[in-house]
Amino acid sequence: MKVLNCEQSKELEKKAVDSGISYLELMENAGAAAVRFLRKKFSLSGRKVVILCGKGNNGGDGYVMARKLFELGVPVTVVMTDGLPRTDLAKTVFLRLKDTTVKILDGEENGKAETVIASADFIIDAIYGTGFHGRVPEEILPVFHAVRNSAAVVVSLDIPSGAGCDSGAVDGECIRADYTVSFSTLKNGHLIQPAQDYCGQVTVAPIGIGADLVGSQKSTFEVTELSAAQSLLGPRDPLSNKGNYGRLLCLCGSDGMAGAAVMSAKAAVRCGTGIVDMALPRTIYPIVASQIVEPVFTLLDYAPDGTMLPAGHKALEDALSKASACLIGCGLGRGEEMTRIVCGLVSDSQVPLIIDADGINILAENINVLETARVPVVLTPHPGEMARLMKTTVKDVQAHRFEYARSFAEKHHVILVLKGAGTLIAEPNGMVHLNPTGNPGMAKGGSGDVLAGMAASFIAQGIDPAAAAVGAVYLHGEAGDRCAKAFSQCAMLPTDMIGMLPGLFLELER
Repeated sequence: MKVLNCEQSKELEKKAVDSGISYLELMENAGAAAVRFLRKKFSLSGRKVVILCGKGNNGGDGYVMARKLFELGVPVTVVMTDGLPRTDLAKTVFLRLKDTTVKILDGEENGKAETVIASADFIIDAIYGTGFHGRVPEEILPVFHAVRNSAAVVVSLDIPSGAGCDSGAVDGECIRADYTVSFSTLKNGHLIQPAQDYCGQVTVAPIGIGADLVGSQKSTFEVTELSAAQSLLGPRDPLSNKGNYGRLLCLCGSDGMAGAAVMSAKAAVRCGTGIVDMALPRTIYPIVASQIVEPVFTLLDYAPDGTMLPAGHKALEDALSKASACLIGCGLGRGEEMTRIVCGLVSDSQVPLIIDADGINILAENINVLETARVPVVLTPHPGEMARLMKTTVKDVQAHRFEYARSFAEKHHVILVLKGAGTLIAEPNGMVHLNPTGNPGMAKGGSGDVLAGMAASFIAQGIDPAAAAVGAVYLHGEAGDRCAKAFSQCAMLPTDMIGMLPGLFLELER
């Protein structure tokens, strides 16, 4: 699904202009499209519409709406929130209002704007467009407060004013729309929290730019589709054997955390890896082996002071030499010895690494070791682990999910899976994928272990690590959605998701 940022939207419009349409026509088309949306959704007879127009081209779209609604006999009032228009396009369409009786107010006129907003049936937010970033100026805040207190239906043009189009950030006040009419394509902010919460129902309205131009526009953000999951499950060669489907080494589990190792390994086996090798402390082997019988085991012995015995190091080294991918971290535990082991694996591994949970917590205190990696590295943090990686707070991470995921992946040359509502998968090249599947019932301990095992399984089978991460996240969420329907969000368990995979895979393979 095509999703554009501010700069890419401008590039698309320039291509359209180069192909023969004018910027003025695009603005006229945008205003007309928004009016069509309003008329199709609601009866406007006898209803009062207030259009809040900023000084830029988003305000210009609002002026076009005002004129066209006036021509339909709809009572319209325009509030200029930041004075007269400043762009040439907005000035042009503003002057066309002179031939109408549309009432125009200056937003700074002693409470007049707040009064008309309070009595409106519909409020059109055309204050700021896709180029907005930062905080809403203090002098305009009374208008925002009036909208917040109004009972009117609020429709934003392109994106709610106060929301960052590219990052989805909301720093301070933001218009909370019931509907957002986006022109030509979706924008980043429609899909990224917290901006997504302010968009309401988003509708994409064409404004005269051809589908071929839209399709050819370069994008660095996309919503994952079913095809990404289907690509992981191609037909198997009738003459193949287990050696054709990879060998996954799982360095997971510790005393008191055997369950994490079990869930990640069960997910990996279920996703088709030829051989899963579980490297874990001998002390938890009886627990794990009683819960899953398909893997082979590399048993690790530790001295009383917590250091791994030399035989354990040799066994781990041998296991890694046979592997096609390595999963690190699910229930692993922390400490000086485990820090040395994890950092050593990051530096020495010759196969892709998938690092979760305590593996991430160790990296958070040794972040520079990522620069020594010679293979693809996939990190799967939840917001708390991401906050530790970035030395910030969970609140800060959640407010800047898109930009933090992308910048971290680019800076550290990793594939980053930032889990949560709308999981993001960021690649080192700047591409970011948004996952549409999943539900709050998955917010339980163990769900991340299942995802880590799934992604690691596909990577071990030779699938491109980024494609494997994107597809695994989609399948994980889809399995969660099916669990919610079958068992409820409250009662569903992470292990239930593993149980849903066979039926899901069977459907996708048909």
